[in-house]
Amino acid sequence: MKAVVNYESGAKKVRLMEVEPPLPQAGQVRIRVSYCGICGTDIHIFSGDGGYPTNPPVTMGHELSGVVESVGAGVDPAWIGQRVVSETYYHTCGICPYCQTGHKNLCPEKQSIGSAVNGAMAELVVVPAKNLHRIPQGVSMEEAAMTEPLACCAQGVLEFGGLRPGDKVLITGPGAIGLMCLQLAASAGARVVIAGTQVDAERLELAKELGACAAVFSDRPDAEDRIAALCPPYGPDVVFDCSGAGPAIQMGLRAVRKGGRYVQVGLTGKPTTLDMNLITLKELTVYGTYAQKTEWWIRSLELLGQKKISLKPLISNIYRLEDWEQAFDGYIRKIGLKYLLAATEERR
Repeated sequence: MKAVVNYESGAKKVRLMEVEPPLPQAGQVRIRVSYCGICGTDIHIFSGDGGYPTNPPVTMGHELSGVVESVGAGVDPAWIGQRVVSETYYHTCGICPYCQTGHKNLCPEKQSIGSAVNGAMAELVVVPAKNLHRIPQGVSMEEAAMTEPLACCAQGVLEFGGLRPGDKVLITGPGAIGLMCLQLAASAGARVVIAGTQVDAERLELAKELGACAAVFSDRPDAEDRIAALCPPYGPDVVFDCSGAGPAIQMGLRAVRKGGRYVQVGLTGKPTTLDMNLITLKELTVYGTYAQKTEWWIRSLELLGQKKISLKPLISNIYRLEDWEQAFDGYIRKIGLKYLLAATEERR
């Protein structure tokens, strides 16, 4: 079968290859992949910058939708033929304090598909049956392939954001993650302002269509004054940075009200200098959020099924597996928002 493989460590050590189809072992299922999304993790692997460790040779990809084709021993055969998505953790230890308190995303032994073990940029992928979630009726396979990043956002916004109806929220970074966080915050009853640079003008217009009450160009001199005016009397109650950019992080910490919350959603990719006095003197509560827990997969699929979240507007293009390089290039050049690879479905 065809697969996009990180065949050895280093920059651009990725190519389309013919590999042996995987066989499900006890407790596992084999999924015929419909779509696989491209995310920043895949770009770190492609760039070989050390931003995300891998175990090459390994098939890339962890954002997937598909149909269960076969099951291993001990798995209910009723799964066969079901439209599914899969959590990404291929292995967690189950006995560490993190696993035992429901935080398996922090397990020191965690191994994920697409990096530690073979992933979903392929025609077939094998995952533990316990990781499966059925796709709600009315949710397309394309949208379902973005459940994983949506679940990451749901954890950040709905767990760490602690939102209440009427809260004033600032989101910095109008990429796919920022626009998912926007919709989640709006669904919780928050009033959302979103900020991005002037290069992001089209994304900011889309943000307003998806529920933002206002958009601000963060690279204009009056940006912080505008945010303050839009979030009276003291500034945003909660800030979510989805950009990972140092200037946006600093702006968010300056903008958030005293006693407010700041949640770091985006990865910076490299160390960033912070003015810690902004945290101390304003008595801010600061959270980081990493990956997701099972409850946020469940909630994300519920929201998609209820049509509370719209992901189709975020899809910029869909490419065949054979054209993976074009999709990666578009992502790296920041053209559009979200790219999918069609493994066994027709290209858009």
